[in-house]
Amino acid sequence: MLWNEFQDTAERLTRGTAEGDWRSAISRTYYAVFHFFRKFFLTHGVDVGQGGQSHFNLYAGLANCGYASIENLGGQLDMLRRNRIAADYNLSSPIDKAFALAAVQRSRALVAVFQALLGTVPASQIAAGAKRYLKSIGHIR
Repeated sequence: MLWNEFQDTAERLTRGTAEGDWRSAISRTYYAVFHFFRKFFLTHGVDVGQGGQSHFNLYAGLANCGYASIENLGGQLDMLRRNRIAADYNLSSPIDKAFALAAVQRSRALVAVFQALLGTVPASQIAAGAKRYLKSIGHIR
């Protein structure tokens, strides 16, 4: 399965009429971006792991790779993650369609911006910087 299948699912869910659809859209759109970046790192020799720690490792690796234009994207990835947690676990706070649509648009834009930046910052250097940082904090070998 490809990462963008989650993105497509998220976009379909935003057209739903129930809060459960919108919450699920937020969750799926985060996981689309998560799997996009996870594959990027794996392709370039960085295994961020599996389970809960991999979410931190992706965010932290991007946010500390040594390239300011890319590091900003790490914070955006973490915001999508926090939105996903709120959508999945904080059922007492309402989520509306507009919030879900915004999350889906942000995730699509995040990937597009990253892909555009790959024209100016070599992928291997992004991965190497992330790997150095994650090793320095003892999160990967």
